[in-house]
Amino acid sequence: MDKIKEIYVPKWASYLYALLAIALVPWIILLAQYLPAKHLARHWDALWVGFDIIMLFNIFLTLYFVIHRKIWVIVSAASLATLFIVDAWFDVLTARPGSDERSSIGQAIIELTLSFLTFRLIYHIIHQSTDKKDIIIRRKK
Repeated sequence: MDKIKEIYVPKWASYLYALLAIALVPWIILLAQYLPAKHLARHWDALWVGFDIIMLFNIFLTLYFVIHRKIWVIVSAASLATLFIVDAWFDVLTARPGSDERSSIGQAIIELTLSFLTFRLIYHIIHQSTDKKDIIIRRKK
């Protein structure tokens, strides 16, 4: 029988994320009620160029960890997969109706596929690194 490997997570982590989840609900409701449906943004170009630079950095970081076979690839890949989803979301929602919107939807499909493949990579690495042992995550007391 395989040994069970226990990973201990600090107790504060559950409290922090529970508090954040509770605090985020009224914040979302307030935003939904008070934010305007349309808004002109200053530095629109800097926002998107900066976001793409962040994605590029994260891609290089993930590539570096893959090439050097570092377990940190899990962290950078999770971040990268999330950035793909965020980029797809904002591209579609900020596109002008018509051909820009259709193009954004096509690109979003590619980015969501890349996100899925990146999350699949994370699953594969975790599965391979555990040597098929069961892992139990516990809070420290």
